[in-house]
Amino acid sequence: MNPLKEVETQIEIEFPCKIDAEIALKAIEPEIRDSPSERTRTGIECREKTVKINITARDTPSLRASLNSYLRWLILSQQILELKHDMHNH
Repeated sequence: MNPLKEVETQIEIEFPCKIDAEIALKAIEPEIRDSPSERTRTGIECREKTVKINITARDTPSLRASLNSYLRWLILSQQILELKHDMHNH
C-alpha cells in the first residue's frame, strides 16, 4: 500500500485596499511563525489587495485544521477593518 502524498491548498482573500491587506497579513504572520508544526508548512504573502496563504500538510486533518485557523484569523481581521472604516465614515 502506498502512503498518501502531501495535500496542499492555496487561499486568497481580497481586501478593499492594499493597506488593509498588509494590516491583515501583519496580524496573522506571528501566528504562522509561532506555531511551527511538523505536520504542516505555511507560506503567506500580500500582493496588492490580496493576502495569499499556501498550506502544505502531511494529511487532510492537519490541512483542515490549519486552513480553518488561518481563515478565522483573516476573517476576523477583515471584520475589524470594516468596523474601523465604518467608524471613520460616521
